[in-house]
Amino acid sequence: MRRSVPLMNAGSLIAIAAQGDAGWYLIALDARLEDLDRANFPDPEAAERAALTLLRQRHAPAPADWRH
Repeated sequence: MRRSVPLMNAGSLIAIAAQGDAGWYLIALDARLEDLDRANFPDPEAAERAALTLLRQRHAPAPADWRH
């Protein structure tokens, strides 16, 4: 690892974007991001966008039941 950038969500460290010989990759620290662990990205910003998108899409709270 040459460089690293912490990736945060709501004040919590969720992953690290690390620069290696072949470019940037994500190290998932939050278990909800395991699908992205070691995935390659062109830059840390792309890794952060992917991580936050995954959290929003797969782990958003269930919508409230409108049929009360």
